[in-house]
This record gives sequence, structure tokens and C-alpha cells, in this order.
Amino acid sequence: MEGVMASVVTGAISSLLTKLATLLENKYNLSKGVKKEITFLRDEMSSMNALLVKLSRMEELDEQQKDWRDKVRDMSYDMEDCIDIFTNDLDSGEASAVLLSGLKKLQARYKIANRIEELKARVMEASSRHNRYKLDEHIGSPRGLVTIDPRLQALYAEADSLVGIDGPKDKIIELLRMEENTQKLKLVSVVGFGGVGKTTLAKQVHDTIKSHFDRTAFVSLSQNPTMVKVLSDILSGVAGWMPSFPKEEHQLIDELRRRLKDTRYLIVIDDIWSMDVWNIVKCSFVENNRGSRVITTTRIEDVAQACCSCFHGHVYKIKPLNDLDSRRLFHKRIFPSKDSCPEQLKNISNEILKKCQGVPLAILSVASILASHEEVNSNEIWEKIHNCFVFQLEGNPALQWMRHVFNLGYNDLSLDLKTCMLYLGIFPEDSEITKADLVKRWIAEGFISEKHGYGPEEIAESYFSELINRNMIQIGGFDDCGNVSSCRVHDLMLDFITLNKRIPRIHDPDTTKGCITEVRRLSIQLRNSECNHVLGNMALTQVRSFNFWGPGQFRPSLSRFQLLRVLHLDVSDSKEHLSSLRSFFQLRYLRISGVVCTGLLKQLQTLKHLKTLEVAHCVDDDVDFRELPSMLWHLIVPRSVVLRGGIGRMESLRTLDAPSLDLKDVGILKRLGDLNNLRELKLDLGILLWDILLGGPSGFSSDLLLSSLGRLGSLQSLTISGFCIHDDILAYWSPPPRHLHRLHVLECPFSVVPDWIAQLQNLRSLEIQVVSLGKDGAEVLASLTSLVNLKMHVRDHAPEEGISVRDATFPNLKEFQFRYKLPCLMFEAGAMPRLQNLTIDCYAQALRQGSDGVLDGIQHLGSLKVFNVDIYEQEGFSHGQLHVQPNFVREEEEEVPRMQEEEVGRWNLQSLKAAFRQAINKHPGNPHVHISTLRMNM
Repeated sequence: MEGVMASVVTGAISSLLTKLATLLENKYNLSKGVKKEITFLRDEMSSMNALLVKLSRMEELDEQQKDWRDKVRDMSYDMEDCIDIFTNDLDSGEASAVLLSGLKKLQARYKIANRIEELKARVMEASSRHNRYKLDEHIGSPRGLVTIDPRLQALYAEADSLVGIDGPKDKIIELLRMEENTQKLKLVSVVGFGGVGKTTLAKQVHDTIKSHFDRTAFVSLSQNPTMVKVLSDILSGVAGWMPSFPKEEHQLIDELRRRLKDTRYLIVIDDIWSMDVWNIVKCSFVENNRGSRVITTTRIEDVAQACCSCFHGHVYKIKPLNDLDSRRLFHKRIFPSKDSCPEQLKNISNEILKKCQGVPLAILSVASILASHEEVNSNEIWEKIHNCFVFQLEGNPALQWMRHVFNLGYNDLSLDLKTCMLYLGIFPEDSEITKADLVKRWIAEGFISEKHGYGPEEIAESYFSELINRNMIQIGGFDDCGNVSSCRVHDLMLDFITLNKRIPRIHDPDTTKGCITEVRRLSIQLRNSECNHVLGNMALTQVRSFNFWGPGQFRPSLSRFQLLRVLHLDVSDSKEHLSSLRSFFQLRYLRISGVVCTGLLKQLQTLKHLKTLEVAHCVDDDVDFRELPSMLWHLIVPRSVVLRGGIGRMESLRTLDAPSLDLKDVGILKRLGDLNNLRELKLDLGILLWDILLGGPSGFSSDLLLSSLGRLGSLQSLTISGFCIHDDILAYWSPPPRHLHRLHVLECPFSVVPDWIAQLQNLRSLEIQVVSLGKDGAEVLASLTSLVNLKMHVRDHAPEEGISVRDATFPNLKEFQFRYKLPCLMFEAGAMPRLQNLTIDCYAQALRQGSDGVLDGIQHLGSLKVFNVDIYEQEGFSHGQLHVQPNFVREEEEEVPRMQEEEVGRWNLQSLKAAFRQAINKHPGNPHVHISTLRMNM
């Protein structure tokens, strides 16, 4: 992987400079004249790169600057493409055909010499244009100023005009008035998305409680504030006067501390952008045990946490308005009364509000546009605003504030983060974007480079976290380990990205027609409309990234592309050969879903740069690893593909999701342990089971598998599916990988909990089945303090007195599923303090043990939100025994259970449900309870 980066600002210049330097090496045998021209190109492009970086620091560029920037950026891509084609031509000659290879190399050198001359002319013209129009004359000037501060309206909004503010306001006041240590200095930091109403909320809290304080101040910060001005503004608020002569920062801090020392004060610091600013401001606040309070607002999660770390602080994450409040605010701005929205506008009104997603600034901005029209009840006007919102965002003065709010967050990003942020524009609206996929795409696009000893994947994950931290993207979901696994992009932020015109998104051909001629990255999202007339005049040969969602018949032919690095096809009802794939010599990422392909995997061996291969549908039944690119990092293929021999050559693999790996192949079993970089492994043992059931020899050696697993020192996640023929295949795994954070082996049972599990102190998600769970086994599990998710299935035996979960054990556990014939768990006070979801699987007609109650101490699970119970009516449902899983039908609790007599010493369905209800009724909270019965479907 190249140690360079592509950038939204500088294009491919960074990687181009490295490749130009490589061309000067003797191995390419170029003439002195050509090398001289290459040296000239390298020096000129290096200077242009520096100028582009300077231009990126300006908030606004004039049209000439924009035009020059775009031309230089496109030129860098063309130059890199030229070099890539040249080096590929040199490397593609057959070693056996010496004469043919020599002719190809000679022809390639001749072509590169001509292309270098053409590129030199373009570079000289760009340099001449720069000098002619003096494009960098004003680069040193400060960022453009916004004539009207968009926070002014929030600061002076009347309380009666606000919607949905009372609940959050009361919550913050409650946090400020908490009875514990009421005289201590307390702080609440309000954090949230730009435009969500942080300033409005803080001002309303300030105005509500300021009468209880001796001195108050409300100070709004700029993105790059002058600290003398900030401190002076605070002093002006608390003292009622401004310093008559300039003072140093420390003088202002001393004066503030003197005036606050013996008073009860309330200070609001609005819109903090950096911890450096906060570290200076906080020096002004005195802990005087008089019940003083501080409120801060910020978009950045880390800044909010930093504010709270100094004093008795709480972070309050402000949420968007709900549907009802959004509708009230929207209609209140447009119509005389909240209920006067005409019937014919209600559907389109809901669509507009869906786009705003509860952000008050967006709701009010769009409402202002509609209210300004004389024909406010015209359905046509509302439809136009909804369908062409991105154009409104670009030019409508009513949206100036919203553009400014988005620009503040965007301009505060580094060049790397800006590039990664704008790339999110390739995805359809309302998509849930997985972190793992996004990281692979960023790397394939060349956006990520190694830094300070960290690999590209670690850097890419840190960028993802930073965008979440800055509230530029929203959390989509969490994985079983408790980590953020996906994100969403607010619809309005997606429009802002589209406005930057970095990645054309074609989702409505009628609005896109004729507006795009040349692109590097292309995203097409269609349903039932054709896009050929949109792409008719578009040059696709230079496209590097193509992403398609829609019917296969509307996809442009892949033969129109030449230089693809990223290809994602998500199509419906398509059967193709995709023979063009082998010609994409630069391809780094390939993800195909919905396309049923013939011979797909066997034509990819020549793609030496391919890092990610993910295929959801395929008709290849048997593929040898030797038919795949050896430098793959991530390989994910469907169950229909059986992967055989040659696995030892795949030493770069990080992810191997190959359910039908041929584990009967002794070579695969031995060489699996050679994959030193493997981090995620998914295996399916079901194919071995069927071989045995059909009477054939399996050829499988658990000892060889265990030996190979023991050598995978980088492994972080292991998932084994398919019922095992024998227990304890993994019982003697030694040493287990110390970095393992996920172990899912429910269908690979153990006799007892193995001792080596206690060594997995980084384990966060464990799914395990044991024949017998004793006290020692329970102690081993309780020692795993990092666990977030635990599924524990006990097949035959558990202690007669039940399983006690002791105080202070499982401190981080949030999800717990326990399956045994009896609900024999008991919880001590302080156990599982963070548990949110508890699932119990058990059996009707099971023998009673101990007391007549179940789940004693469940009331101690203070964080419990969801309580699920599945009762199997027939004992003997598979816990991992070797038989086909029976077909059960779920019947919800509300249905009347079948009456049956209760045997002495046994539960029946009714009594067991009643016991669960009795146990959960003791819980002081109000968890959601769901009890269902599973009966065999005869």
C-alpha cells in the first residue's frame, strides 16, 4: 500500500510526486531528456500542491481561483493515470516471450515520452494562468466574515415561539440543581449536531435561573477566538464593564477570579471548538462553595468531556425534535395556526420534515422559504422545494444561516477528514454505512496513509471516530462488542456534500441531465428509471470509483471504464459474466451483490492490487486459493463457494469469511496458521457434519485445526458455525490469541468452560455452549471483566442450588442470553451493573430446583431495559446434540396457553410464566417484558 494520500483539495498530487520520483529510477531506462521533463513536472507540481493547500485554508474562493484549483486537481489525476498505464504496460509482458516483451517496453517508453510532453504543456499553461491572474494575491487574508451571526436569533428568541424546549430545559436545570454537593461548582456541557438548538437551549436555561445568582454572563465564541476578547466578554458580563485599556490574558483571568471569589455566579460559554480554548477559559472559574454553575455548548464530544472533567460535570447530548414537535414548529412558522396546514400539503410536508430530521435550524429555514411565497398553499411550490433542495441550499438567502452552520463544522476539519467526509456522498439517502466497509473504501481510494507507526486501517478507524466525535455523522448502530459499527449521514449534510460537487450522485436523471461531463468518482442510485441519457455524454474511462444501486439493465457497461479502483455493484435480477473485471489492473476494492456470476472468482488472479473482495452471490462451486489474487486483505464469499488448497500464499489476509473452507484438506488445516496478519476468521463445520452423516470419511483433524489456530497471534475475532460432531474440539487451544475480542463458538461445544478462556482479558463478546456448568466455570466467566455480550448455553448440568452472579462481576456486560432447561440464575446486589438486555431460554415441564421462585435478585439489575423469555414446550430441543434442529413456532404471551396439570416437582407453562412475571414485577424500573412460547410445528 502506497504511503501517500489522495485529497479532495490537492487531488492525486501527493501520490503523483512519489510516482514521478519512481520514474527517475534506472529500472525504467528512460532517456535523459524524458527524465529532465519528469524532474520539471515534479518540481512544478510540488509548488502547485503547496499553493492548493494554502487555498484550502480560505473560506471563500473567487471564480478564477476555483477554476484554477479544479484544473490543477484534474491534471494531477490525468498525470497519475498516465504513469499507472505506463508502468502496467511494462510489467504486463510475458517473461517467456522476450522479443515481444522488449517491443512492448519500447512502445511503452515511446508513449510515455509523448505523454510527458503533453502534460508539460498543460503544467506550463496552469503556471502561466496562475501568474497572469495573480491567483494567490489574497491568500494571506483571513477567512471571510459572516455579516450576520446566525446565533443572534437563537439568543433573542421568545420562549413562547419555541417548540420542544421545555423537556430538555427542565433536564439541564435538574442536573444543575442535583442535591449532592449543591454548594460545589457544577457544570453541564450541552453537545450536539450543528443547528440542533444548543445555543437556544442554553439561553433559555440561563434566562430561567439567572435570578438565583449574583453575577451572570452569556458569551458566544467564534471558531478561532481571540482569548483576550473572550475573557473581556466574560468580565463585561459579570462586572458590567469592559476594560478601558488593553490587558493581557493573565490580567483578565486574575480580575475575573477576584470578582467571582465571593459571589454565586452563572456563566454560559457558547460554542467551544477546541480544548485549548477551554483550558484557558476554565482558569477564570473559582470553586468557592457558593453553588456557582457553568454551562458550555459544543459540537465536539471530546470537548464536552473535557469541560466536565474539571468540575462536577455532566454531558447532556441534545436530541433532534420528535415528529410531533417538528410538525408544530414547521406549521407554526408558515400558517396562522398550528392546525391550518391544508390537507393536500400534509404528505409533502411530512416528506420535507423527514429530510430535516428534527433539526430546528433546518425546519425554520425551509419554513421561511415557503412562508415567503405568495402562493403558500401551492403544492407545486412545496414539491419544487423538496425535490431541488440542494439547489436551494446553494443560492437561497433564507438558507444562508444553515450553510454557515454546516461550513463551520466542515472548515474545522483537517484535509484528510474533509476528504473522507465528502466521500460519504456516494451512498444513497438513509443508508446505514458500516464502519468496516467504509474503512476498506477509504483505503482503496488512497485517502489513508500510515502515520506514526499505525497502519492504514487504524488511521481510517480513527478518522471514522473523529467524524462521530465532531457530530458530522451520526451513530447508526453498535456491534456485539459495544463498538460503533455503522453511521448515518443526515440528509441535509448529504445535500451539503453534494453541493461541493466532489462525487456526482445520480438518483434522478431528470435533474441531473446535462450537468456532468467528466468525473473521477461516480454514484448511481436508481429504482425504475433509466440513466443512459444522463451518462451518454459523460467520459467514463477516467472514473476511479463506480458505485451502482439499481436494476441491472440500467447499469452502464463496464467496458466503458478503464481505470477503476473501487467497484460496487448492488443490482437486482441480474445474471452476468462480468468478463471486463480482469482488465481493471488498478482495482483495489470489489463488492458485488445481486449479480449471479459465472466464473467470477477465477478471472481475478491478475488483479495484483486487489485488497477487498466481497461477493454475495456466485455460482462458482469450487475455487482454489491459487486462482485468487495473493495480496488480498479481505475475502468474503458466499457459502456456495468451496475454497480449496493454496491458502498459504494468502499471507496478507486480514479477514477470511469463507464458510465453506475445505477443512478436509490437510494442506489448508496446516497452512491456515501461516496467515500471520489474520484478524477475523469465520468457519463453517457443517460441511464436515454432512460428510459423516452420509457415511463418507471426513479427513478432518481437530488437532491440526487447533495447532493452526494457536499460531494466529493477530486474531481478534473467531466465529465457528455448523454443529460439531464431537465436543471439545477447541478445549485445548493453547495459546489463545491475546488480542481476541470476539469468540462465537456456540455450535462447537465444550464439556466444561475451558481454563484458557480466563486468559482472554480483552474479550468483549463470547458465545459459548458447555455440557456442564459448575462453580469453577462460572468463576472463569466472571473473571472476563471486558465482556459486553455473553451468550451462555448449558446443555445438561448446572449446580442444583443454581448459578449465583456475584457482586461486582461482569461490570461492562450489556447483553446476556442464558439457555438451560431451568431458569436457575440468581443475582447479587451490584452484579452486572450495566446490563440492558436479558434473555432467558428454558423449558416448560422442567424439574423444579431450590425455591419456588425464578431469577432471584433480578431487581438488582438497575440498568435493565429489556427482558425476554423464550419457553420451549418440549424438553430436548437441540443444545448442540447431533440432530437436525426442529421447527418451532413462536406464540406470544398474549395468547392463552394450553391448560395442563402441574406435576409434582415440575413447572408447567402457566406456573413458569407466572414465576417470571412475579420476578420481574420486583424490578424498580420499567423494563420492556416479552415472554413467548415456542411449540414444535407438526
